[in-house]
Amino acid sequence: MREISLARDRGKHTTNVREMFPLDQGGYVTDLPGLRTLALWDTQPEELDGYFPELRGLVQDCQFSNCSHQSEPGCAVIKAVEEGRVHPGTLRSLT
Repeated sequence: MREISLARDRGKHTTNVREMFPLDQGGYVTDLPGLRTLALWDTQPEELDGYFPELRGLVQDCQFSNCSHQSEPGCAVIKAVEEGRVHPGTLRSLT
């Protein structure tokens, strides 16, 4: 069992080496010493699709240039999810 911080009432950092763990679906989980969170900053919601390589070739085929990929008619991303070409979790990550 690891120590609990009295000041934060949370577990203390125990990572002492950097590690990357590949995910079966693609991508990685990274464990970095000294970091509690890793986040994107200064990112606008309409830019999120650009962070997903599997969506880059699709968004240009959406009917509307400002498509949010949630309910718009003619959305190429929604169509790709329905056809099984894009994982549904990717689409959920855009909300």
